[in-house]
Amino acid sequence: MLEVKRPTLLLNKDISVRNLKHIKKKADLQNVSLRPHFKTHQSTHVGKWYKEEGIEKITVSSVTMAKYFSQDWNNIMIAFPINILEIETLNSITNRCKISLLVDNFSVLDYLDKNLLKRVNIYIKIDVGYKRAGIVYDKFSDIDEIINFCSKSKYLSFKGFVSHFGNTYNSNGKKEIINTYKKSIEKLKVLNDIYPNYEISVGDTPSSSLVDNFPEFISELRPGNFIFYDLFQYSIGSCNINDIAVRMVCPIVSVYRDRGEVLIYGGSVHFSKDFIKNKKNKCFGYAYIYDHIWKEKKRVGYIKSLSQEHGIISVDSVEKYSIGDLLVIIPIHSCLTVDKMGSFFINEKKVLIM
Repeated sequence: MLEVKRPTLLLNKDISVRNLKHIKKKADLQNVSLRPHFKTHQSTHVGKWYKEEGIEKITVSSVTMAKYFSQDWNNIMIAFPINILEIETLNSITNRCKISLLVDNFSVLDYLDKNLLKRVNIYIKIDVGYKRAGIVYDKFSDIDEIINFCSKSKYLSFKGFVSHFGNTYNSNGKKEIINTYKKSIEKLKVLNDIYPNYEISVGDTPSSSLVDNFPEFISELRPGNFIFYDLFQYSIGSCNINDIAVRMVCPIVSVYRDRGEVLIYGGSVHFSKDFIKNKKNKCFGYAYIYDHIWKEKKRVGYIKSLSQEHGIISVDSVEKYSIGDLLVIIPIHSCLTVDKMGSFFINEKKVLIM
């Protein structure tokens, strides 16, 4: 068994591949292309598992991430409004792979047209209710302006629309996730009725995990978190707890028997500050003993608070724990945990991320 001395992130390949096969099969049955988001794992090692399942194109969240994955992938969508200050890096990537960019502002187009060295695909980011980024779905004059500019551009090929149903993450259970999905799809149908000849790409893990039938006008799915899932996805009903493929192992550095708590070496710099509610209390992760790493039903406590390096865990039967013991945590947000840790172990092999 892996010797753990400090916070260490573990990844279960079997669970990850099972999650991937499930989503890939669903997309294939619906004749929808799968362009998975790689911001969750950020790993060329894990990326090979996707290739083995026949995935040919991917999504990333930055120019930097696109550059990292361009060594192995030749069809990459940067699903973030393009940062024009990185134009030199972007041009270096377009020399070796097909790049798709998102825009939600007309003013960026002229800069791209004048500074790109290779042709790229352009998608308009569409807001159907999340209100994070994008042009509102019924702002047809703004959409027309972008499409018309691209039609005359030397370097910009307009391909379609991209939307992220991020408000599914605010759901309380499967029914709410599906209802939010349906409302978002209704808005995209309005868009499709006006622009029937363009692609429509959607991507969020909750709805991609639960919805079985996608309308014919949806051409592409872009979920990312599904490869690992996490406690947040479980809490809103996106997955079962045995679908979660990551665990953080943390040493106990102090025991407080009078208050039924232990202190672990594992804080917000390892987990982030994301939390769920556990009987009206904040919960930053479920805790298990080291012998029960993947036995989800044998929970022994939960993280009740985090600071930079500290994690306070409320445990059952505090007398069972000693300084130097190890506890295993299911994290709330696997994407942020992986990003903060910078690596994970598969069995006893250390895998670095970008």
